[in-house]
Amino acid sequence: MRRKVNVELRDLHLARAGITVYLKELVSRLIQFDDLSIRGTVLRMGGLIHHFVEPADYEQFKIPLAETRLPEWIINEQPHSLKLRLVKCILTPFIPSYNFFVRDNESDVFLFLNSQAPSLPVRGKIITCLHDITPFRVPETFPPSYIDVFKGFFSNVLKNATKIITDSEFSKQDIIDYAHIDESRIEVVYCGVNAEEFAMPCPSPENVRAKYNLPEKYVLYFGTCGPRKNVESVVRAYARLPEATRHEYALVITNPSDAVKACAAENNVTPHYLSGVSTEDKPAVYQMASVLVWLSIYEGFGLPIVEAQAAGTPVVCSNVTSLPEVAGDAAVLVEPMDTEAAAAAIERCLYDAPFRQDLTARGRENIKRFSWDNAAEKLHDIIINL
Repeated sequence: MRRKVNVELRDLHLARAGITVYLKELVSRLIQFDDLSIRGTVLRMGGLIHHFVEPADYEQFKIPLAETRLPEWIINEQPHSLKLRLVKCILTPFIPSYNFFVRDNESDVFLFLNSQAPSLPVRGKIITCLHDITPFRVPETFPPSYIDVFKGFFSNVLKNATKIITDSEFSKQDIIDYAHIDESRIEVVYCGVNAEEFAMPCPSPENVRAKYNLPEKYVLYFGTCGPRKNVESVVRAYARLPEATRHEYALVITNPSDAVKACAAENNVTPHYLSGVSTEDKPAVYQMASVLVWLSIYEGFGLPIVEAQAAGTPVVCSNVTSLPEVAGDAAVLVEPMDTEAAAAAIERCLYDAPFRQDLTARGRENIKRFSWDNAAEKLHDIIINL
């Protein structure tokens, strides 16, 4: 039986986010299965007037694509503006189903890879990837307004999703423990890494170095810098390194927040801040790093861990949530707030050559567990067997 699948694509424009990588890698593979017919929907965001952030983001798959007539808050969270609330009250009685809202009466599976599910009735089955429940577990790292929105999304997922997928065994058990749902409703689909892409030597590393003005030697944090990423602990660990080490190895931080910049100033650290790293240049940025330091306090997976391992870069990361499961025996695990232990681990990775080589070899073995092809195959089987 050929399944007709509608996949929601709005998060493709979030260039710095792991969820965008997840969406792009899985959809690009799902469209290659002969027994799946894939179409895309982009739920409009913002006010009543909105256009694609960048049409090319959504058109890259060469599949039928539609943008909704109305913004997604019409069918999901309550808008803050009294004016928009009034608009919602007027319009919602005229929207009988999600199928009507997205103009799709043909698809029999609706796929959401962004921890959401529609609140409206759906003619068809729903698969939602609930990446993690971070807003419930570390609420102090999110604004209250976001937690309220996430509660609504989470409620819709529990109520309406036929099948929930998640990124790790840790997240699966965490969701079961929190929501008390039956284990049969949820399956793990590991994230992947394009191992060959990250392992292939960059043909012109000096061009990449010049493009981003990268230091000759550096300690790397790669990712976004939201509060739960705990990048301030990376800064404080780096500040603990001997002066000679800091002189030899710079600290590179991607996508810095104001809080991270303030922490660096308080600790007399001058990182090299990096934004807008292209997909093509990302492997080289990892490869030229001497060590990746990732001290997040909560993760459903942690893509930079396996990306660094695929690039042959030693990893120092947190020993909490999903990270031990993902890193395996191929990283130095430390308490996320223990900057002394993190600093010692960084130094060992920098100066203990046999240890560094062993970590690199273990990392390349570890990533064999994580393949986007395998992830897409498993998701395909879930879709077919609904």
